Amino acid sequence: MNNKTSASVAEQLDKIMQKTALGVLLVACAYTLSVLKIFFDVPVVTFLDYTKTALGILAIVIVLPGFVKGIQLRREHGEACKEPEGFIKEMFNKAAGKAFQFTFIFLIFLEMISRNYLAHLPPSFFLKLIIAVTLAIFSLTFFFLSHSDSDEDIEDDFINGEAK
Repeated sequence: MNNKTSASVAEQLDKIMQKTALGVLLVACAYTLSVLKIFFDVPVVTFLDYTKTALGILAIVIVLPGFVKGIQLRREHGEACKEPEGFIKEMFNKAAGKAFQFTFIFLIFLEMISRNYLAHLPPSFFLKLIIAVTLAIFSLTFFFLSHSDSDEDIEDDFINGEAK
């Protein structure tokens, strides 16, 4: 397989990962709306339910085509898709690690405050809150890392006189 095909496959896989991270952010927003429902009355809860459903559908519309495209790429270019190494994949993995670390810290913090201040809330509230925070931290960290590091790489390339 030539380098050009390999590069285009890598670029396509990078785009799929970016769309996946966007879909994860939308799902995090949907879980956040589920968390907020406990604090509002019926009319607002109904609106939140519709909005949550719309976010879920939008996430599916964004992620599903990429998922299907990823399967097609793996069938057509199996070897190039086995271990995609690229900037976006690296940021994806870093974001997952950061989200895991932050989730542990958040769980400890939540345990401390829930005993005294949030004991009256149902367990489903905490579960949805943890999922929302974890997904949001993952996707936001991914976007932050991928944009901040890519800007630094561009600056480094300019300083070193490299043109890409």
